Amino acid sequence: MTHLYLTLSTVIVVLGSSLLGTSWGQKLDSSVASDIFNNKMLRVPNNVKNFVILIPNEAHESPKLPKDQRLINQPYVPQNLVIGPNTSIIWFAGDVGHTRKVTLTDENSNKIYNSILHFNSTSKPLSLNQTGKYTYSESKANKEDPKFVMKGTITVTGNSSSINSDFDTNNSTKNNFDNIAVIMVPTRDIEKQTATLTENGVDTLGQYSFKDLRETGGGGANQTLLVLGTDNPVNKLSSVLEKITSTLPYS
Repeated sequence: MTHLYLTLSTVIVVLGSSLLGTSWGQKLDSSVASDIFNNKMLRVPNNVKNFVILIPNEAHESPKLPKDQRLINQPYVPQNLVIGPNTSIIWFAGDVGHTRKVTLTDENSNKIYNSILHFNSTSKPLSLNQTGKYTYSESKANKEDPKFVMKGTITVTGNSSSINSDFDTNNSTKNNFDNIAVIMVPTRDIEKQTATLTENGVDTLGQYSFKDLRETGGGGANQTLLVLGTDNPVNKLSSVLEKITSTLPYS
């Protein structure tokens, strides 16, 4: 009887864990967010219509200054993006109290796009019709380090089906959203912010918590990077990002 009880208990625990794991896996893939943080890169599923790049708080701070004021390790999140020809790009300005400028050039250093973004606003969608690697940047963003340049890249492939997406290809729910975005929020507020996202029809596809570069986390992770997906119109997604950002305690 004891042996049978233990066996049945084991089966129940394993089955329960498996079911929970499947449900969680359909909702959340932490590797996507951690890859963005650690590799500063993301390959986007080819069906995505719009991808929102985050300009994070303190994005303009130079890592060469004596005391790092950045929260995350890159001026744009993700800093490097690979997309298919059908995906448009949007920038979201989350750098509190600052106006950010985005200048995009092609492989021949020709300027093909300029945008000025006030805090907590989004740019209009940008479609890149030609394949190749584009560079976007902002120079003279930091008075204390005039040589520092905020810089990111967008690589547009000729064939969208050739993208080896960083999303889990075994899980179709992660590959079927019209719009994908990233946002950074304090880890202590993660439940509150994910609830707001859910209430507004935005799914959390991945999350990764880390200790910000200011090292103010009291020994633990104090910032969380969220990867978001939704089929809502992109302007509604932008409104949700603005709603959340307006409540963040950054200064």
